[in-house]
Amino acid sequence: MDNIIGKKIKSLRLKSGITQKELAAHLECTEVMVSRYELGVSQISIPQLMKIAKVLQTPASSFFEDTEGSTNGTTHKNTGIKKAFVFDIDDTLVDARQFCGETIARVITSKYPTVNFNLVCQLHDNIKGQTIFDIYTNILKELDIKADVPELLKQDFTIQQKNIHRLQLFDGVVDILEFLKSNGKKLYICTNRTKNLMLPLLEHNNILGYFDEIISCADAGFKKPNPLCLTEIINKSGIDPSEFIYFGDSEVDTQFAQNANIDFMVFDQYLNNKNLFKKLVNMFLEKQINGFH
Repeated sequence: MDNIIGKKIKSLRLKSGITQKELAAHLECTEVMVSRYELGVSQISIPQLMKIAKVLQTPASSFFEDTEGSTNGTTHKNTGIKKAFVFDIDDTLVDARQFCGETIARVITSKYPTVNFNLVCQLHDNIKGQTIFDIYTNILKELDIKADVPELLKQDFTIQQKNIHRLQLFDGVVDILEFLKSNGKKLYICTNRTKNLMLPLLEHNNILGYFDEIISCADAGFKKPNPLCLTEIINKSGIDPSEFIYFGDSEVDTQFAQNANIDFMVFDQYLNNKNLFKKLVNMFLEKQINGFH
C-alpha cells in the first residue's frame, strides 16, 4: 500500500523548513514517532493529523493527494464522490438502544406492574427506525394494553431529560465528523427523534456545532420513511442528490434514502463492537478512500 500520507507530511514539512524535532514538539511526541509517521510505520490519528496540518499551514485534505494530484490513481471525476453526509442519531451516532429500551420499560411497568420489564426491553430492541410515539404504540399493542400514549411520553421525556448523560457517542463519531468537516463536507441530521430531546443530546456530547442543519421528521409531521424532510435538505443545499449519502441503522432508513433517491449506508453498530466509525476513520487514513478531498 502506498504511504501517501507519510510522504506528503515529509514533503510539506521539508518545504516549510520544519525539522522533525520541531514538528515533534508541536505534536508532543518524539522525533522517532514523527519519523515513523513519515515512513508509514505508525498510523496517524485524526487529532494528530489536524495538528500537523495546522503546523504546516496546509488543508488536511492535502495529505490525501499524491504528487500528481490524484489519490491511488483515481480522479475527482468519480461520480461516487460525496459532498453531503446525512445522519440518523439513535444507534447510528449515539449508543441509545439499552437506555431507551429500559426507559420505556420503566414507564410501562410503573403504570402496569404485572408487565415483565425484560420483555418490554426485548420488544423495543426489535423495533427500529420508528418515532417514539409509534414505538410505544406498537409495544402496547403487543402487550394487549390500551393506554394514553401522550401521557406515557411525558414520563419518558422526564426520564430522558434527567439522564441525558447516559446517551454516549459511539467510538470514532467525533473523529469522523471532524474528518469530514475539515475536508469541506456538509453535515446534516435527519431523524425521527424529536428536537426537544435531540438538541440537549447533541449539546451534551459536544457535536451540535458540526452540523449545518438538523431536522426532526417527527416534529415536521413527515416521519421516516416519508422523504419530504430529506428532500428539503437536498433542495436547500444546492448539492446534486448523487453527492449525498445517508447513514442509518434500520430498514426504515434504507427506505428513507431510497425514497429520496440518494445513496445510503445502513449498518448495525452492535454487530461492529460499537466502533464502526472508528473502523471507517482508520480505513480512510490507511487507504485514502476516494472522495475525501
